[in-house]
Amino acid sequence: MASVATRRWLDASVACNFLGIGILLAAVPRYVKEELGGSTAAVGTATTIFFAAALLTRPVVGRVMDRIGRRPFLVWPLLAMALLAIGMEFAHAVWAVILVRLLQGAFGSTYYTACAVVATDLAPPEQRASAVARLSLMIYLGFAFGPFIGEFLFDRGSQWPWLAAAALHVLALVASTRLPETLRERTGHEAPRPSMRQLQRVVLRPGIAQLCAGLGYSCVVAFLPSYSREIGIGSSGVLFFTYACSALLVRVFSGRLADRFGYVAVAIPGLFVFACGHLLMAVAWAEWVPFPAIAMLGIGFGAVFPALTALAVARAPDEQRGQVLGVFLSFNDLGNAIAGPAVGAIADAAGFRWGYGVPAIVATVGLFVAITLREPRAASPAAAAA
Repeated sequence: MASVATRRWLDASVACNFLGIGILLAAVPRYVKEELGGSTAAVGTATTIFFAAALLTRPVVGRVMDRIGRRPFLVWPLLAMALLAIGMEFAHAVWAVILVRLLQGAFGSTYYTACAVVATDLAPPEQRASAVARLSLMIYLGFAFGPFIGEFLFDRGSQWPWLAAAALHVLALVASTRLPETLRERTGHEAPRPSMRQLQRVVLRPGIAQLCAGLGYSCVVAFLPSYSREIGIGSSGVLFFTYACSALLVRVFSGRLADRFGYVAVAIPGLFVFACGHLLMAVAWAEWVPFPAIAMLGIGFGAVFPALTALAVARAPDEQRGQVLGVFLSFNDLGNAIAGPAVGAIADAAGFRWGYGVPAIVATVGLFVAITLREPRAASPAAAAA
């Protein structure tokens, strides 16, 4: 019963936190574009710099988490996130927004890494993909409603999204205080740190595949408010909602499918659908086309992320789970961080549709990387590095 209660408090904390983040996903691009007069590249950078700080914080946090425990990293980052959300009210230049978002990324990635490790700590090996998928459900509940709320609040004053996000981070903090420590006590000598070669064998190819998906996901987040207006739809809230609902739908069962049939067996078709969705977004010839296209993006990413995350966790020794998961998630962050400035600059030069054409190409590369992964079907939760 204790583990059930723990999961519920974890779900509540994650849902509140990501609802706040979802509000900012829609509000920050509009603030930079409409209030500060930023370019598409500036919008992309201000949005995706959130993920850049995670490149440095996740591996370090994961290692420390394996030493001192998970619980501290579930509490104090949320206090920082609440204060930084309020700080957006005082960011009156693009560089100031970028700085705030960079700090939000550092604390947000610390919190999410701890949540992912706790979720896999609580799950038996044969249910790890399901545990990651459950955690993702809470994230996408936030992404389903957060951007819609963010657009609504921003229309009534740019200060309201920041205040709402801060309040939600505080609620997440309250829920996190109810979570126990899940780091198991060690019975023997401390395990040696994995060498760089061992880390590469465990996470390199799954990480590259996730990097390719993460870049595409970040393009959805960064450019959708501008894209929806360029294509003639208006507010991006309904597109964000469609994306999040499709991701929610597939994550209800994608984790169980991965646990049963193998992580790679779910990741490969997920990346294929993801690439096709981006292609449709890029070539959309009518206002209705982005809706099935973005649903494909939600379905694809909703299948890929839990499967590849569980694959990385399955390859990690229990006593090094935090560090391995931190390194794996850094690949996703790298894709997120590249997307904003690089793809944004391409879109500025070649047209806004390339904000989705480029990730279509990159996702195809990730698909071919995923095809090279191998695992025994019956042993996916405990598979050795392929």
